[in-house]
This record gives sequence, structure tokens and C-alpha cells, in this order.
Amino acid sequence: MTARPDRSDKPARDLFLEQAAAYFDDLKNSAENASYGQVFDHAEAFAVKQGRELIRQSLETMLQEQIDDHQKKKRNDTLPAMSTEKTAPRLSMQRTNKCPR
Repeated sequence: MTARPDRSDKPARDLFLEQAAAYFDDLKNSAENASYGQVFDHAEAFAVKQGRELIRQSLETMLQEQIDDHQKKKRNDTLPAMSTEKTAPRLSMQRTNKCPR
């Protein structure tokens, strides 16, 4: 399978679809480049080896996305709720004519 750059900003599903399309293209090229009478064997060997890698990568990406979502939710649950109203008192700096001595 053709190496693809890491795209951590894409959802796991999008990455899987991109990797599956690359896998299909590479499998097709593998079959086309096999010698006469060896197409099935060559394509099957490629499919088993690279298919296993595709499955491993997709599981890794999907699980990492779940971990990130869980950590984000946990982090948001621990933050205090923010109100849309301004609840903190405003500090005012009033000028006085008195000079400190």
C-alpha cells in the first residue's frame, strides 16, 4: 500500500476511506503487473499482506479517535460551567486627586 502522510485532523472514517481507495488502486496495479498465469496468486498474496495492514491502520485510527474524544469529554466535564452572563465583579480604577505621601 502506498504510504500516506499522517492526517490527524481528519476523522477516522475519512482516513479509512482514503486508505481503502489507495489499497484498491494498489491491489489493481499488483494484479496488472503480475505475470501471465500468476495474477490470482500475486493479487491474493498482496491482498492478504496489505489487507492486514489496512485493518491494523484503520483500527489504530478509530481507537485513537475514540481515546481523543473521551479525553476531550473528560476534560470538558472537569471544567466549571461558564455562564453567558458576567458574574465576576468589575474592577474600576477611579482617579483621585490625593497623592500618596
